[in-house]
Amino acid sequence: MRRDEREGKRVRVLFQSRPDILTLPAGDTIQLFETMQHLRRLGVHIDHSGELHPPLDGYDLVHLFNITRIAETRVQCDNAVAQGKPVVISTIYWNMEEYFEREETRHAADLLKWWKRDNAYRAETLKKASLLLPNAVSEMELIKKDFGVDRPYRVVPNGADPGFGDAKASEFVAEYGVDKIILCVGRISPRKNQLAVVKALRCVDIPLFFIGSVNDPFYLELCRKHAGPHVRFVTHMPHSRLASAYKAAKVHVLASWYDTPGLASLEAAVAGCNIVSTNRGTAREYFGDLAWYCDPADPDSIRRAVLDAYESAPRSALVDVVKREFTWERAAQVTLEAYRTVMMSTSMMMSG
Repeated sequence: MRRDEREGKRVRVLFQSRPDILTLPAGDTIQLFETMQHLRRLGVHIDHSGELHPPLDGYDLVHLFNITRIAETRVQCDNAVAQGKPVVISTIYWNMEEYFEREETRHAADLLKWWKRDNAYRAETLKKASLLLPNAVSEMELIKKDFGVDRPYRVVPNGADPGFGDAKASEFVAEYGVDKIILCVGRISPRKNQLAVVKALRCVDIPLFFIGSVNDPFYLELCRKHAGPHVRFVTHMPHSRLASAYKAAKVHVLASWYDTPGLASLEAAVAGCNIVSTNRGTAREYFGDLAWYCDPADPDSIRRAVLDAYESAPRSALVDVVKREFTWERAAQVTLEAYRTVMMSTSMMMSG
C-alpha cells in the first residue's frame, strides 16, 4: 500500500498546462511530468489536461503550471474557480522586460507591449490561487514586487534525476570524437542567449557544443554565422542520451536572460560539470558559491566565468548538494504536503 493510501483518502488532482506542452517541450514540460510521475509513486491520482474548460467532478484540486505564458492558464484558473475547485499554481515566473527591451528584432516592441498587457491577467490569476508553488524564495519575492500579490506559498525546488551522475562519457565521445567540452543545453532561442556565448568564446579553442531544439531557425543561422570551427549545434538529442553529453563536458554554461535556475544546470551539476549560470534568475539560491555566474549582456563576463570554471577542479560538493536538496522525489513530497494544506483549509472553510 502506498504512502498516501495509508494516510487516508487518496488525493485526486488535475494537472493543467499549455496545450502544446508536448509538441513544444521546454522546462515546464519536464517539471510537470517529473512531478506527476513522482507524485503518483506517493499514491496521488493525477490526470493531465491542456483543455481550457474540462469538467472537474471528482478532483480535489487543480494544479496549474506557468504564468509566464498566461493566456491558457488564466482561462483554466477561471474554469476551476467557477466549478468550486481550489487552485494551486507552479508559477515558473521571471520578469522578461529586460530581455524584450534588449531583443534586437522588429517584433521586440510588440513583445514588450504584449508582456506588459498580460501582467494584469497574471495578477488576477495569482489572486485566485489558494496556494502558489514557486521554485525559489526569490521567485516569490519578485511576484510580490511585480504584482502586489501576497498569497500563501510553498517553495517547491526544481529537481534533477540522480541517474545523470551514473552515465558514461563514452557514448558521446564515440559519436563526436571529443571530450572535456564546454556544453550548453537548452532550446536554441534568443532568450537562452546562445549567440552571446558563441561570440564570447569565439577565440577559445575548446570544443563547444549547443544541444537543444530550435525555437527560432533564423537565430540558429545567426549563431552558426558567428561560430568558429570548434562549435557544434546538435538540434535533436533524446533526453535519455543527454547524460552522456553532460559526462563528456567539463563546463556547462547557461548565459540566458533569466533561468529559474535552468533544469539543464541541475542535470549537469549531478553529472559533475562545473556550472556557469546567468546572474539573472534564481540560480544563486540553488548553487550558492559552488557555481560561476555571468552577466548575459557582457561577453567578457561570460568568457571569464567559463574559462575560470574550465580551469578549476570539479566541485564535488555541488554534486552532493543537488543530489540531496534538488531531486524530483523531494519536489513531489513538498508538493503533496502543499496539497494537504490546501485540502485541509478548504475543508475547514466548508465546514465553518
